[in-house]
Amino acid sequence: MALRRFIHIILNPTAGRRNRRLLDDVVGRLRAAGADVTIELTEAAGHATELARAAARSGNADVIVAAGGDGTINEVARGLLGQGVPLGIVPLGTANVLAIEIGLPPRAEEVASMLLGGPAELIGTGLVQNEIFLMMIGIGFDGEIVHGIDPKLKRLWGKGAFIWSGLKTWMRGPAHDIRLVVDGREKRAAWVIVTNGRHYAGPYVLAPEANITQPGLTLFLFRKPSRFAFAVYLAALGLGVVPRLKSVEVLPARHIDVLGPEGLAVEVDGDDRGFLPQTIERGTQFLRMVVPG
Repeated sequence: MALRRFIHIILNPTAGRRNRRLLDDVVGRLRAAGADVTIELTEAAGHATELARAAARSGNADVIVAAGGDGTINEVARGLLGQGVPLGIVPLGTANVLAIEIGLPPRAEEVASMLLGGPAELIGTGLVQNEIFLMMIGIGFDGEIVHGIDPKLKRLWGKGAFIWSGLKTWMRGPAHDIRLVVDGREKRAAWVIVTNGRHYAGPYVLAPEANITQPGLTLFLFRKPSRFAFAVYLAALGLGVVPRLKSVEVLPARHIDVLGPEGLAVEVDGDDRGFLPQTIERGTQFLRMVVPG
């Protein structure tokens, strides 16, 4: 295919300040290749969705790029759903789960090459409270970790802020009696994760059979409530063997009503997304996304 000439970048200025050199290098390479690059800055939560929708409707972009973490990418994706312009990414966040999922290394040469000429593929989506998500939802343990992170600490420490919040959450007691209805069946768990892809929290493979280019959600129900059990869960995640644990139920899901406990924290694609109760569904729409060639 011909190289893309008009590239519109939506940048979260608070994300990945330590990775800003990557963005500068990518933009330099794009412009050296003859691309017309426009950069817009987000100003508040949700602003990236508005900017992406407006850029897509203007008809002046060959690709609209989310420069930030997975939360920023999620916002831009929401603005592009149903539009013809594909999504591109420059991974500037802490975990960059979607970039890992599509095999995009954080190197300027590869990112610029992808944005200029990479194929645009259809990827599946999920819905939470009727808004799309691309990678995962965490209810309970990781929801509380994300809610407990100090934004200033995150900017300074990056992944260290997640580790610190995780230790505090684990010491406080990581388990909750989570009640949910999965495709009409009542379930309970101490921790719940719903994923649309293979990876979770960075390079860790949680759902080895999942494929983001195919529609479908995978539900993980972690049943044992003790701190020791949660330490085992995290070790198993690091080793990529969570589905083998007898205390973890893994099942496909189309419609999940997570009923309680009311007020329990939820995270979506690495950003906080309110509290229970919430409804999660398999998405009915695909999103066009530029991927490495």
